[in-house]
Amino acid sequence: MGACPCEAFSIADSEIDEFSQLTNEFNYMIDVIVERDEKNKQLLNSFISVMTIALDARDEYTAGHSQRVAVYAVEIGKSLGMTVEQLVRLYRSVILHDIGKIDIPDHILLKDGKLTDEEFAWIKKHPVLGENIIRQVQPIEEVQDLLPGIRSHHERIDGKGYPDGLKGEDIPLFGRIIAVADAFDAMTSDRPYRKGMHVEKAVSILLEGRGIQWDAQMVDCFIAFLKEREQEKVS
Repeated sequence: MGACPCEAFSIADSEIDEFSQLTNEFNYMIDVIVERDEKNKQLLNSFISVMTIALDARDEYTAGHSQRVAVYAVEIGKSLGMTVEQLVRLYRSVILHDIGKIDIPDHILLKDGKLTDEEFAWIKKHPVLGENIIRQVQPIEEVQDLLPGIRSHHERIDGKGYPDGLKGEDIPLFGRIIAVADAFDAMTSDRPYRKGMHVEKAVSILLEGRGIQWDAQMVDCFIAFLKEREQEKVS
């Protein structure tokens, strides 16, 4: 005899209930993951704020410097066609790029005059110190993409930078971007022991070092941004 229609219907109902339960469990798992990711983002943002405040307390110049460099770097990133997510990671990298200076002794970090070779050797440690600090963040996946820019923002295209002496495109993209923005702000900002140079002079130095110290494309993107900004001021 054939199967009773009511039994077949009952089996189908059972399968539907099981599928529904699996769907509900999957949706719950997704909700938990989303909630966890949101918490991780909040914790990361809080961590960045705390670290920035701690560095600001050590050196007032570095505070404004990091913010300005972040703006410049993001403009370069926009010119390169970066996504919003990439720009957020770039911004975070820049805000934290000097965080290793927290471990530099005050008498060196806050010195008004020219550094000795030994003191400059201390300063040159800050990219690696910064990377090591950020590596302590857990889960590491939340900050993994920030590490290359923090470590490599003082590398040079010709391989004469630090800490690793990387050349050309072996230097991570974020590092090549930050290097240009960082150098420009350092040149144009006032320090206790010197006045910042005029924008025109800083631009001429960037052009002289284009393809030697700094990535040529990043220099071009940045100078294009400066020209556009000036045009907006005039109009």
